[in-house]
Amino acid sequence: MHTAMQLLGYWALAFVTLAAALVLLNIYDGIIGNDLILLSAGKEAVLAGIASLVEGGSLWLVVSFVPTAARALLIPAIIVALIYKVGHLEDWSRYDVTMLLLFQGVLIALAVCLFTGQFLVALVILLVFAFALALIAGFLRGL
Repeated sequence: MHTAMQLLGYWALAFVTLAAALVLLNIYDGIIGNDLILLSAGKEAVLAGIASLVEGGSLWLVVSFVPTAARALLIPAIIVALIYKVGHLEDWSRYDVTMLLLFQGVLIALAVCLFTGQFLVALVILLVFAFALALIAGFLRGL
């Protein structure tokens, strides 16, 4: 496959999962009564585009050149967290940024498990994540 197509595919995957994570985080925060303040749709799309380019480009670099360096993908996650923290400097806390990356990570893990046919692992990930979200919601409502 052509290199540019691989990079575009990773970028698209990162963008779709980041946008879905934003939507799911907004729904979750609405359920628990936390106000997640989002920018306009265009500004959020630009922010997600830049962040997903960092993620997709980093994933492409690791997969293409250093497949054994998967731990290096922690650096782009930190960069994406910084991008969203700066983009929502006054509105978001560290909790919101962490939850966004957690939602995106779970979405990516589910997609990979379903794509590779690991349905039981995907179900376990989904159940553990739902339990963790219920636990967090219970803790936050208790405060």
